[in-house]
Amino acid sequence: MAKKVIGRTVTAIDIGTTKIVVIIATINADGHTEVVGIGQHPSYGLRKGVIVNIGQTVESIKVAVKEAEAMAGISVESACVGISGGHIQSFNSTGVVAIKSREVTQQDIDRVIEAAKAIPLPKDQYILHVLPQYFRVDGQEFVFDSLGMYGVRLEAQVHIITGAVASAQNIIKSCELAGVAVSDIVLEQLASAAAVLTPSEQEMGVGILDIGGGTCDFAIYKDGRIRHSKVLAIAGNHFTNDIAVGLGIPFAKAEELKKKFGSVFIDDQHPMSIDVDMGYEGGMKNVPLRNMVEILNFRAEEVLELFLEEINQFRLRALMPCGLVLTGGGSLLAGMAELASEKLDMPVRVGLPEAPANNRSYHIPDILKSPIYATAYGLLVDASGERSMGEITAQDSALFTRVMSRMKSWIYDLF
Repeated sequence: MAKKVIGRTVTAIDIGTTKIVVIIATINADGHTEVVGIGQHPSYGLRKGVIVNIGQTVESIKVAVKEAEAMAGISVESACVGISGGHIQSFNSTGVVAIKSREVTQQDIDRVIEAAKAIPLPKDQYILHVLPQYFRVDGQEFVFDSLGMYGVRLEAQVHIITGAVASAQNIIKSCELAGVAVSDIVLEQLASAAAVLTPSEQEMGVGILDIGGGTCDFAIYKDGRIRHSKVLAIAGNHFTNDIAVGLGIPFAKAEELKKKFGSVFIDDQHPMSIDVDMGYEGGMKNVPLRNMVEILNFRAEEVLELFLEEINQFRLRALMPCGLVLTGGGSLLAGMAELASEKLDMPVRVGLPEAPANNRSYHIPDILKSPIYATAYGLLVDASGERSMGEITAQDSALFTRVMSRMKSWIYDLF
């Protein structure tokens, strides 16, 4: 891990499909991390996790940043930012090299990682993360720290995550136009995992499913390393759109109903129906809530079916003895965890942001103790120094190249 720098200010920006969240924290001389500013604003300009209108995105970021700055009394200069979207791809790759001096050196590790990365990629894709899973030394399996071992043949299995170059560039440009330099870009499910998974879960084996507004971000951890990841381009906005179309009401009203009465199971405590203002004079419509629940149940079943297909296709169940952790706004639908447990036949819990296990000096405000802030808080954990790569400035003409280069160098923090 990179050494933590203390006595500084760090910022995280979660650029989501439905909302922009900005969190500012200070780290004092004792290493105590305290959140001092939180800003939030509806997100305009994104679709399925990808920026489609830079102007609207910039304005949304500006409002959220100003709100956080006003609360903190601190100006934001740079931030750690998340990335997601249907363009994200991931797969495992293996590299093999000869050990030059019979003893594994850092140079050997560098070479075998480079060999594992030597794969053909489409011209529009770029490697975002190279995350080692384990090594083999002369056929000995599951070596997690090969440095200093003796042998003649070194293999590495790594998890490679790629993303569209244009999407990353648009994130950087939007933040810069909003007056914020990008210090790091982090895959959102990695950030969410850092916020809600316990070290014991990551060691034993667990899955995380972050149901956001535009995407469902999925990852599996085993032996403390990521073993699988996937982005599904179906999420909370699809739930809302289904309600709007199915009940014949405006999208905004459908979102209100989902947040207030959203459930995937029929609840006798809910009213049988509710009057919805259609937005024009005399326009009131009586909506049966049972119908809404049936719509939500159908869509939730579909999401879980896609997830189950992924588990079965890649034989992932054996990697998940601790089950699944749900987070993100979609996890707040009443009965979602119970439905997932029933459908997947495994333990399921809803994950809330928690302080890093190696730094209990974190102070988490109650407002952030919600699944909807998992990604933003995980980005803050990253920005605060758990995997810090140092600062770069908006004036750097090679900003995109340096950010990407630093992403690829994250692998060296694991040794």
